[in-house]
Amino acid sequence: MLSAHQAAADDTGYQLGHGWQVPDTDLTLGGYAASSLDKVQGRPWTLDVNSLSLFLWWQPLERLKLFSETELENSLTVQQRRTSSDGAYLALERLYADWTQSDALNFRVGKFLTPVGRWNLIHAAPLVWTTSRPLITFEPFPTNATGAMAYGTLTSVGAGLDYSLYGSIGKELRPNHRLDTFNKAYGAHLSYPVQDYLQVGISFANFEQINERGERKNLVGVDATWSRGGYEVSTELGWRFSSEGDNSAEKGGFIQGVAPLGGKLYAVGRYEYFRESGAQPGVNLWLAGLDYRWNRALILKSEYSKAVDNRIDAQEGFQLSVAVLF
Repeated sequence: MLSAHQAAADDTGYQLGHGWQVPDTDLTLGGYAASSLDKVQGRPWTLDVNSLSLFLWWQPLERLKLFSETELENSLTVQQRRTSSDGAYLALERLYADWTQSDALNFRVGKFLTPVGRWNLIHAAPLVWTTSRPLITFEPFPTNATGAMAYGTLTSVGAGLDYSLYGSIGKELRPNHRLDTFNKAYGAHLSYPVQDYLQVGISFANFEQINERGERKNLVGVDATWSRGGYEVSTELGWRFSSEGDNSAEKGGFIQGVAPLGGKLYAVGRYEYFRESGAQPGVNLWLAGLDYRWNRALILKSEYSKAVDNRIDAQEGFQLSVAVLF
């Protein structure tokens, strides 16, 4: 069996959660898989294969790295003895080239995760504590952007300021037909380690979406994560306002805590608030869960969520899931 801190290696040197470098090449493969058993309020028990994701890294030059993430979403659903793959979709999550100039200046071109907050950048199921995702981390903005980015760490600023500056113009690479993607966007995210255990960040984005052309939206947000000795507290707050006035505004946030219970077992609790555009009042959502982190690559999650003033049909109920990082 695998330990909590080190995955067992096979004869090729592969370690679960570390990816696999193809012998005699500059190509590395990785990915993750996630499946859940849900009892959402008002619906029967449902078994879903939520994500089958493949990562590819290729570094043909010392300064040049190419990366892609392809994800098969909702490939299988089992509900009341009925099996379906009608919701299956092959999504291109990321496809970009990175050029490393220095620690302080790097360039990225292609399709990447929108640098808003913290959750959106680390949202892969094995890397987060809950099966469900806080509404503020995906509802007010498209989670992917196609364009260019400059990023790096300014070591001359205190303990080191991480920054991302990006712009997106035109159609997204293989857009997900279920989502309202960026038409034009630009923005920035800054992150700074206030101390060894506390990281804080701020986000800004100005954008127009494909299905709502002519409406300019602005998003501002803050995020913070504190972790020490197995305990963790994280939060994100966001407010989106628009040229269309208050009826198009959205705002919300969450605070989440994690506490070790002994061994590999952790307790998770979260409160979140979200007010969708045009919705009054906002929804209040409470979550409590238990996680069993077998090792850095395998996590079992169970959670129960309950909403108040749920006029936007936010998901509430029981979820049990397993996620593995390859």
